[in-house]
Amino acid sequence: MITSLNSATFIGIDAVLVNVEIFIANGIPGIMIVGLPDISTKEAKDRVKAAIKNSGFEYPIKKITINLAPADLRKEGPIFDLPFAIGILISAGLIKCALNLNDYIIAGELSLNGKIKKVNGIIALGMLAKKLNKKLIIPYENINSARFLGAGFLAFSHLKDICAFISGRRPDETDADAKDGKVYIHSVEDAGRPPSFERIIPGINNKERNGENYPDFSDIKGQELAKRAIVAAVSGHHNILMIGPPGSGKTMLAQSIAGIQPALSLEESIETSNIYSFSNKKTNDEMGLIAIRPFISVHHTVSIAGLIGGGASNPLPGDISLAHNGVLFIDEFSELSKKTLDSLRQPMEDKAINLSRSRFSIVLPCNFMLVAAMNPCPCGYYGDIKHECRCSSAEIYKFYTKLSGPILDRFDIFIEVYSADLDKLTVNERAASSSEIKNLIERTRQIQLKRFEASGIRFNASIKSSDIEKYFSVSGSALELAQNAVKKLNISSRGYYRILRVSRTIADLDRKDEIDADSVLEALNYRNTKLLRV
Repeated sequence: MITSLNSATFIGIDAVLVNVEIFIANGIPGIMIVGLPDISTKEAKDRVKAAIKNSGFEYPIKKITINLAPADLRKEGPIFDLPFAIGILISAGLIKCALNLNDYIIAGELSLNGKIKKVNGIIALGMLAKKLNKKLIIPYENINSARFLGAGFLAFSHLKDICAFISGRRPDETDADAKDGKVYIHSVEDAGRPPSFERIIPGINNKERNGENYPDFSDIKGQELAKRAIVAAVSGHHNILMIGPPGSGKTMLAQSIAGIQPALSLEESIETSNIYSFSNKKTNDEMGLIAIRPFISVHHTVSIAGLIGGGASNPLPGDISLAHNGVLFIDEFSELSKKTLDSLRQPMEDKAINLSRSRFSIVLPCNFMLVAAMNPCPCGYYGDIKHECRCSSAEIYKFYTKLSGPILDRFDIFIEVYSADLDKLTVNERAASSSEIKNLIERTRQIQLKRFEASGIRFNASIKSSDIEKYFSVSGSALELAQNAVKKLNISSRGYYRILRVSRTIADLDRKDEIDADSVLEALNYRNTKLLRV
C-alpha cells in the first residue's frame, strides 16, 4: 500500500509543496529515503522509529521506501518527521485514516518519546496553505504564529494524539485553553482576524526591545533641526544621512528612532516575522509574531554576506532583510568598504535583493529605512567651528570619493549635526517625548494610508516616480521652485522626485492638502549640505 501525504520544504523564505510517498513491502527491514534529502532529513528515520514505538505502536519490521517529490528539489530540516511517521502508520495498517490527507500540509519534528516539537517556517507554510486552499497539521507549540495567517489548521503536541484524531476520534475540547492543552483546531472562518493582535500592538513599548534600552526623544537637548528631519524621515520612511563631528549626538538621534516608529499592521507583522523565522536572530516575542518595527544596528565592519544575506545552500536573510518594514542603522557609514557600500544601491532602490545560486535564485524583501551617520572627514572636525580640522584637502577629497554619487543619490534627507551649546544642554525646558512624537507620526501615516488606499503603498517614500502626479497635488509655485533648484544645484532626476516625496511628507506633517512652496523649501534644505560638495 502506498500512502501519499503533503509536506513542504523551503527555498529562501518561501515554502514549496513536497509530496511524501510511503511504500511498505516485504524485504530487509529498514528505511530508504529518496528524493534529494539532506542529512537532517535522512536522520529522521531513527527519530521516527523511536517515536512510533514510544507512542504505543508496533513498528513494522519491513522494507520502507519514502519518496520526496519533486526529486530534483533539495529537502532540508526535520520538518518531515511527522508526515513520515503518519505515513508509515497508515501504510502498515496500524491506524485507519478518516481524513482526506490531500487537504492538509503536514509539518513537525518528533522527539524520541513521540512529542511533536516546534518547527521554523510556519508562517511560510501558512501562506502556502492559504494559496493552495489547504489546511495545516502542525505542532501545538506553533499555534501562536499560525492563528494569524488566515489558514485553517490542526495543532497537536504528541504523535498518539494526532493518530487518534486521524482515526476519527475527536477530542471533547478543541479550544486553545483546553485543559489537556494537546489539541487545537482552528477553522478557516476564524483565521486571520484575532483580536489579541490588535489588542497587544498599542501596548508595546518601543523603548525596550530584546533587553535593549533606547533614548527617549525628550532626552535630546537642542538639535531642533535634526529632530524635525528625523520626524519627517520616519513619517514617510525616507532614508536619512547624518553628518557631524564626534560627540554631536548622531548616534543618540538615530537610536531614538526606535521609540517613534509607527505600529506594524498585521500584514507587515506577518511579512517581518516570516523573515525572522529563517534567521539565526531570534526574538523574545511571545505572540508568535513580531509586534514592533525592527531596528537593526549594523557595525561598519559587516561583510557583504552579513549585510545583504547569503549562504552556500539555502541563503539566510541579511541585515537589510531583517530590517524589512523597519530601520537599518549604520554608524560610521563612510568606514564601510566601497564594495559593501555599493551593494546597498540595488536594495535601496528596488526594496528587494536577488540572491542567485547555481541551482536557484531567490528574492528577499528589504523595504527598510536607512539611517546612516558619519564624520565629515578623517579627523572628524571638518566644518566644526569649535575644533580645527587637521585633514588636508587631498585627504578630505579621498574620504568622500568612497561615497559614490549613486549611493548618495538614494538618500532623501541630509542633515549636518553639530554639538549643542552648553546653555541648551543645561536648560530645563520640556521637549516632546517619544510617545508624543509617535502619535504625530501615526496621524501622518494614516493620511498616507488613506491616500494610497488599495494600491499596496504604505509610505510616501515608496511611491514610484511615474505615480507621483497621480497621488501628489503640487502648487504651481512649489513646482517652479523645485525645478529651478534642481537646475541650479545640479540635482539628478532621481533626486528631484525624492524632493517631491519628502515635500509631500512635510505637507502631511503640517496637515496641508497640497504641496506648497514652504514644504518644497524645507525639503530642499534637507538636500543642500555643503559637506558633500567638497
